Amino acid sequence: MKNDHIAALLLMVTITVMIAPSSFAQDFPDDHFFSGADRPAGLKSLEGKAAPPLALDAWIGDETSLEDLRGKVVVVDFWATWCGPCMAAIPKNIELVNKHGKDGLAFIGVHDSRNGWDTADAVVREKGINYPVARDAEGASVKAYNLGFWPTYVVIDRQGVVRAAGLLPDKVGSVVEKLLAEPGGSGGGAVGKTEFPIDWYVGGSKRLPGLARTEGRPAPEFEAKEWIGEPLESDGMEGRVTVLRFVSPISRRVRSAMPEWRSTTESLAPQGVVFVGVCDPFADWKRMRTMLGEAGPPFPIARDLPPEAAGGPPLGRLATAYGIRRWPTTVVIDRNGRVRAAGLDDARVAEVVGRLLAEPTEASTEDP
Repeated sequence: MKNDHIAALLLMVTITVMIAPSSFAQDFPDDHFFSGADRPAGLKSLEGKAAPPLALDAWIGDETSLEDLRGKVVVVDFWATWCGPCMAAIPKNIELVNKHGKDGLAFIGVHDSRNGWDTADAVVREKGINYPVARDAEGASVKAYNLGFWPTYVVIDRQGVVRAAGLLPDKVGSVVEKLLAEPGGSGGGAVGKTEFPIDWYVGGSKRLPGLARTEGRPAPEFEAKEWIGEPLESDGMEGRVTVLRFVSPISRRVRSAMPEWRSTTESLAPQGVVFVGVCDPFADWKRMRTMLGEAGPPFPIARDLPPEAAGGPPLGRLATAYGIRRWPTTVVIDRNGRVRAAGLDDARVAEVVGRLLAEPTEASTEDP
């Protein structure tokens, strides 16, 4: 069973890598979705990316758009009046809007463009639907969202990023509540104030909120049992600027970045900077070794520990603690052990590290 789980995860991430230059790990367990781990690859491929615009040509209720709703958690319910499961799920939709509509939740029902729209207005009145309903424009939204069945629930976070696609109706509420609890407020796409310019981060203003949450806080405890290269001593990061690279051998971006990372390490390590890789524990560890080839790793690479609890997202302990959802992701920690930049663009690593090297440590500023 364990091997089957790992094989399914690797298949999922491999499909994602083929579509995007970096990999995305799903936020929610397979049992939240129709067909579980076997849900369509097209739906999985949406997650971690900006939500496609909705093409809608008729409305019942207030007309809106995903752009207008940026800063809110948005549920898109692809449904139809001819769809029995869709109709059965409507009371749950209404209940969710009643419960969280004032907390930053927005809900849109997108009706099938082909059949059933002529009775949609009556259904809205009879059911007491409390959210806008619109008709898909000639199937354009269905195509953009890789739809294959109704109902299909897609949940989008405050930054406009798809976080879950193909949810079971009774799991939508728990996903919404998790995303509402994330920082971001209701005022737009930025993830909050950052120490460095937002365009220094991968994704810019759409950087995943879990990364931003770690900044300014003490770095999570680093623990690993398997290494490629010389293992880092338990106090190896103490009092030193540290660059963590979260990696996976199935990410093409990780493979292509190795020469650049090697050059950066050779340039900054003599200044006392520590570079450490953290490998996805669900990826093939042997493949990680093979990928590095005869040149070996540009820095020691630790294998992240598996999650402590079953049933959560398929992420290692460090990846979970840092809010990692893509590989590669770079995190920079200062000499006082605080996370200063999470999700940093490679082109900005040297500049950020240089600033941190110029800062005094807390110990050096204490009164004698």
